[in-house]
Amino acid sequence: MAAVNGVSLPELPSEALTLGSGPRVRLIPLPHLQSATVSFFVRVGSRYETAETNGLSHFLEHMLYRGTEAHPAAHELNLAIERLGGTLDAATHVDFTSYDLTLPTETIDKGVELLAEVLRQPLLMDLDTEKQIIREEILEDLNENGEQIDIDNVSRRLLYSDHPLGFPIAGPLENLDRFETVDLRRHHARHYTGCNSVVCVSGAFEPQGIGDTIRSCFNGMQAGDPIEPSRTSMGATQRRFSYVHEHGSQTDVRLSFHTPGVASAEAPTFLLLARVLDDGLSTRVHQTICEERGLAYEAFAGNDTFEDCGVFDFGASVEHRKAPLLVETVFELIEELRRHPPTGDEVEKAKRRYLWDLRMVRDDPEDTAHFVGSSALFGLPERIETVAEQAARVTPGDIQHAVQRYLDPKDAHLTCVGVLDEALLSDLRGLVGA
Repeated sequence: MAAVNGVSLPELPSEALTLGSGPRVRLIPLPHLQSATVSFFVRVGSRYETAETNGLSHFLEHMLYRGTEAHPAAHELNLAIERLGGTLDAATHVDFTSYDLTLPTETIDKGVELLAEVLRQPLLMDLDTEKQIIREEILEDLNENGEQIDIDNVSRRLLYSDHPLGFPIAGPLENLDRFETVDLRRHHARHYTGCNSVVCVSGAFEPQGIGDTIRSCFNGMQAGDPIEPSRTSMGATQRRFSYVHEHGSQTDVRLSFHTPGVASAEAPTFLLLARVLDDGLSTRVHQTICEERGLAYEAFAGNDTFEDCGVFDFGASVEHRKAPLLVETVFELIEELRRHPPTGDEVEKAKRRYLWDLRMVRDDPEDTAHFVGSSALFGLPERIETVAEQAARVTPGDIQHAVQRYLDPKDAHLTCVGVLDEALLSDLRGLVGA
C-alpha cells in the first residue's frame, strides 16, 4: 500500500489479458465487494463524426438495446439481463461510448456473455420506434424555433465552430430522420473492433474463470483499424460571444477557455486548479459567487478534457440582470490567481480530497472499471499511485502559471442562454471584447 501526501492508496490489482484479435482486457479482482461490473469502452462518439453523420454514434448505442440473435426483442433482452440481477447502462460521450453491467458475483459470467452478445450480434431492428424516442431526447434541448438551448452544446459550438468537438452528441433531427440500417452497420463495423475497444471486469469474481469467458466471447471480434480523432488547436474559432434567447426566469452563463488535453503534462495542474476553485462549499467559486455576493444558488468551475485539448469552464444560472455581474466576478477570481498563487493550504486540501477520491474508487466496481478501462482506451496511466504522484507534484506556482497562460480574459468565450435586453447584451459583449 503506497502513501502519497500522507494518504494511503491501496493499488488496484489489475491484470491484462491478451486476445488474438479482440479488445484489450483488464481484470481487477476486488474480493471485499459483493458485486462485479463488466464494462466495455469503445472509441465512438461525436468527435469521430462528420456533419452528415453527427448523431450516428448515439443512435447506434440506443439501437444495440433493440435485440440480438439470441434475444430478438428489446423486452426479451432486457428481461434476460434483469433476471441476472443487473441493468445495462450505456452513455455516448464526445470521444468514447461506455457500456456497464453490474451484477451479483454469481451471475457475472453470464453477464459477460450477454454483454458480448449485445455488442457483437445486434439485430438493429425497429429503427422507427427508436427514432421516435431519440427525437424526444433531442427536442428537450431545442426551443420552439428549433434552436439549440442546451448551454453546454451552445458553448462548445462557440469554442469549436464546425469542428466535430462542437457537435451535439445526439446530432440534429434531420440527420436522425435519414439514418438507415446500412449506416448503423457501417458505423458498427468501423468502430466496434478489437483495436478500438477495452473490456474491463472489476469487483468480486474469480479471474481465471472470467478470463476464459471473455476469451470465448470476444476473441473472434474483428481487429479493425485504429480510430484517430480529427485534431484541433486552441483558439479554433475567432467568435467570442454567443447568445440564444430562451424564455425563463434565469439566464445560463458559461465563460470558457481553451486548455491542453488530458495527456498533457499540465493536465494534473488543471485538475488541481478546478479543485482549488470548486471542490466544496468553502472553495473560491461558491464562497465568492454564492455566499458573499448572492449572485447564484450554485456555481461551478471545471476542466473538460479530451486527448489533445480541453476546456476550462465557469458557469451558473442567474437572474437575467445579474449576468454581467457574474462574468465580472469570475474575471475577478481569475485575476486574483493571475496575480497571486493559491495558498499552500488551499492546494494541500485540494490534493488530499483528490487522493481520498482515488482511494474510494475501490469501493465501487463501476468506478474502478471506468478508472482503469477508460485509461487503457486512451493510453493513460492505469495505476492509482502514478496518477496520485502526478497530482502531488503540482505546486501553487504551477497553478498560477497555468492561469496566467491559459485563462487570459482576452481569450475568454462567453455563452448565454436566457432573456437579455440590448443593454445587457452590450455589457456582456464588452466584457469579452466581442
